Amino acid sequence: PIRQFASCVLFDLDDTLYKELDYQKSGVTVVSDHIKSLYGRDIKDQLIAAMQERADIWSLACDLLNLPIETKETFLWIYRLHDPKISMTTSAKKAIDRISKTAKNIAILTDGRSFTQRKKLEALGLSHIPAFISEEYQSAKPSNKRFAIIMDKLTADNYVYIGDNPKKDFFAPNSLNWITVCLHPSNDNVHQYDINTIDEQRLPRFWIKSLDELEMTLS
Repeated sequence: PIRQFASCVLFDLDDTLYKELDYQKSGVTVVSDHIKSLYGRDIKDQLIAAMQERADIWSLACDLLNLPIETKETFLWIYRLHDPKISMTTSAKKAIDRISKTAKNIAILTDGRSFTQRKKLEALGLSHIPAFISEEYQSAKPSNKRFAIIMDKLTADNYVYIGDNPKKDFFAPNSLNWITVCLHPSNDNVHQYDINTIDEQRLPRFWIKSLDELEMTLS
């Protein structure tokens, strides 16, 4: 059994503690509101539909508005810097609360831009939890750089990482003998994968359907 009080437990952020699709919809809504105000066109529904088809929505916006393609950079930065309207899943709230009380250390390790990811953490009420963001360390998964730094900074008897994407989340912690846990994918996850195409060293030690199962998995 894993002694939770002696553990350092890390969570991925996007599609682990909240739905990344909600963030995308939030950003598209903000950009669409700016477009409607400045250009007099309401293209939100078209952009949302294109987003769900994983199309280049900002190029589409330029086409719909008859603007030069370079304008997409402006739309993209409004999206990246917006104040997101997102919330943690119920199971994530419960898991964070329980783990915060039982683990020696709790932290978040996520890939992305510093400003964007910290805006998400702020919106989710997680700014008080240490966060190891790829841009701040110039190191993205599957590199083990941040995982090694965490082992140096947050000493513990064992380390746990919970994520959602075995294509990149678990290779590094597996190599460092961490306990790795993956949430089963849902159809609305932003990053989809075929488990049959993933090498064994990238797979987690445990699979769970919900973060409600986390404590039982770690006991």
